Amino acid sequence: LVTLGLKSQECAKVKAQAGGLLASTDWYVVRKAETDAAIPADVTTYRAAVRTASNSMETQINAVTTHAEFVELIAGTPDNPSTFNDWPKE
Repeated sequence: LVTLGLKSQECAKVKAQAGGLLASTDWYVVRKAETDAAIPADVTTYRAAVRTASNSMETQINAVTTHAEFVELIAGTPDNPSTFNDWPKE
């Protein structure tokens, strides 16, 4: 059985990774709020993709019920490498 604490820790890691990825484009959001300057479409698309990936990863984490499923999700298997931590490219 996967403990709630382990799931919570992994979800916190995912949120931190997403926050780190979004940080480099946060200034566009601040500029938009302060001056109403448009955020480039590619930046908006990237930020949405990061949030979607983060939400998907958290859903996957919360769906596993056994430790073996958790390990397979995060690390994969020799025959099936994990793509769990594949984030969108900026």
